[in-house]
Amino acid sequence: MAPIMDFTVSDSSIGLVVRPMRRGPEADLILRFVDAETHSLRGKRRSYAVFQEPQLDTGFPDIVVVGFDPRVFDRWHRDRDHLTTVDLKVIQHLHLVGGADADQIEVQLGLDSKVLVRSLERLLAAGLVRWAARHWVPRSLRSAYGISSIQAIEAKMRNWRDALEQAEMNRWFASESYVLSPIQKPTDRVVAASQSLGVGIYTMPAGTAPKRLTRAKKTPLPACYASWLFNEWIGRRLGR
Repeated sequence: MAPIMDFTVSDSSIGLVVRPMRRGPEADLILRFVDAETHSLRGKRRSYAVFQEPQLDTGFPDIVVVGFDPRVFDRWHRDRDHLTTVDLKVIQHLHLVGGADADQIEVQLGLDSKVLVRSLERLLAAGLVRWAARHWVPRSLRSAYGISSIQAIEAKMRNWRDALEQAEMNRWFASESYVLSPIQKPTDRVVAASQSLGVGIYTMPAGTAPKRLTRAKKTPLPACYASWLFNEWIGRRLGR
């Protein structure tokens, strides 16, 4: 049985910034869900990491539950500890296009040539890219990316509009995105709206365990460079 990794406080050594939780009903809902989810995950064979309000470019998702294969991180390259957001954007792009030369990357990502050169040097040192046939080619995802699922959860007490908007936004990095609410029976209109957005719903009235009311639409990973951030945070923690 694999332990659950906890990412609930900022850790400058791995580049993680976490927003301190503000007291209130939503915080209580989040903590209840995390406690219940952590207890549930401990009975599974896969490894998991639980993040609370990690800082991303789009904000601070309330809860992010990440499933991963620890074997992928067994040979963690220490040079990966120094990768930047720009580097992750470059490696994500290379995986999407299958490989490109520097001129193509500059145009497609809008990067300055000097910035790109330094980025490629870091990715090369970290063993994530190689130069072949006049192209920069990414290392296989199977050996570089250990995450199998990223479930984002946005908690709201009653404001369904804001909850659904934020949950939809979280789909850019997550394989599944959910709203968490203490309301046991959302209206048909709310359920229909969530389904049209590809967002799922968890309900968790006081004194009960979380119940998945509707499933989220799944997105392949890594969905974007932010999907890599969770991979790097986990790898840096395990590689210490």
